[in-house]
Amino acid sequence: MIDLSFRFDRWIDALPKSPADQGRVERCVLRTGPGQRATPERVELRVGAGVVGDAWLGHAHSLPENEVALMNVHVLRAVCDGDEARMPLAGDNLLVDLDLSEANLPVGTRLRVGDAVLCVAPFPHRPCGKFVRRFGARAAKRVARANRRGLRGRGVLCTVERGNSVAVGDTIRVERP
Repeated sequence: MIDLSFRFDRWIDALPKSPADQGRVERCVLRTGPGQRATPERVELRVGAGVVGDAWLGHAHSLPENEVALMNVHVLRAVCDGDEARMPLAGDNLLVDLDLSEANLPVGTRLRVGDAVLCVAPFPHRPCGKFVRRFGARAAKRVARANRRGLRGRGVLCTVERGNSVAVGDTIRVERP
């Protein structure tokens, strides 16, 4: 486990570095109901619908800019104190090993995952009340501070430009303009 107590606003710097150009899907997550999660090996992405089987379409805050949520697996492990079983509770659809920072993935950047294509949306991903209840105020403050530094501690939201299936272990390729 990584000691995150040394500097409250620099904890993210102690985490393992993720690749910038070619990452990996570490886990797929479906929100199947309030507080309920499924972690299938494969999910289907669909234009205008996000992740098939996810509760996104019926959610009060669903917008075209937030069809699919990605979070960095190293950040989430730190937030969960290494408890892998709690990781799906974050509610992000794809847990990835990829540098999600604003510098690496500016708005509009395309991410190719197999034959599926995601586009980084302008809508910021912030910790919500459920995130605070599940992981604590300290974790929410940490990811919020990482967001303010442009590191997207809470992750990134994307639209689906081309749908297809995505599986654990799939490569994520960053397509630069």
